[in-house]
Amino acid sequence: MRMKMALMLCAVAAALFTGAEAFRSLRPAAAAQIPRDVYALYSSRAGSAAFYLREEGGHVAVFSSRRGGEPLRVTPIELETLRGGDRAMIRAGLPVEDETELLMLLEDFGR
Repeated sequence: MRMKMALMLCAVAAALFTGAEAFRSLRPAAAAQIPRDVYALYSSRAGSAAFYLREEGGHVAVFSSRRGGEPLRVTPIELETLRGGDRAMIRAGLPVEDETELLMLLEDFGR
């Protein structure tokens, strides 16, 4: 009888722990902060940017301007797979100077 009670208590404790962990995983993560020093390097070139990387439907997309319109290309890179700082910069609109830099950033984000 004692053995059954001990096993039952262990099972209940394991269920409570698992449930608590599952509940914690449902909470949204804290909003990521834009890395100001890194973003400053990119945003200082906003006037000469040929492209902007922004979010479109949960993916990284390439735009021809900061203001909107249709994306030139929506990449298969899911925004949620990026590091927090990268996600925040994409959501703010990341200016890209030329096609070489665009390809370099997309390669980095795609890893």
